[in-house]
Amino acid sequence: MQMEIIDRHFTLGEDQRELIEAALEKLERFSPRPLETVKVVINHDAGLFDADGVLFLKSREFRAKGEGREPELAVGEMVENLRTQLIKFKGKMTARQKSESGGLGRAMVEGGGALPAPAENPHTFILKDMSVEDAREAFQTANQPFLVFRNAKNGRVAVIYSSDDGSLGHMEAGQ
Repeated sequence: MQMEIIDRHFTLGEDQRELIEAALEKLERFSPRPLETVKVVINHDAGLFDADGVLFLKSREFRAKGEGREPELAVGEMVENLRTQLIKFKGKMTARQKSESGGLGRAMVEGGGALPAPAENPHTFILKDMSVEDAREAFQTANQPFLVFRNAKNGRVAVIYSSDDGSLGHMEAGQ
């Protein structure tokens, strides 16, 4: 990872620079991809330090700011903001990868039909192809709060539910 640390209106000591570099290197463990470049600009004005940072991943950019009475405090706040962004991004990447191999995405296979429930997990969701009329009938006999199915007519995920007035409601994805 390349690091660029710029100090404006003051001179950053060697010990301070090493502490800042160490804090920036720790960000690598929160990233789902290798960090390419980190650029930090520390500005001193009226007794306060402002740290502006930009972190570059492959095709992704994160920005953060921090303030403090010492440059290390300003950079610490900025690094914490970058860390939070990286954790959130890593969570999104992990969730996206999981949805490719499991969950509702797994239930919606090409060519219709539902996947069989694995024996080791009886709570696996199975999406069945049904007409709206068949789904209404299955919902009334199942005694459940709602029924999720794939509409056989248009291939959309749909839900049959009981509304507050006791009537049956129907909604579909993409409407």
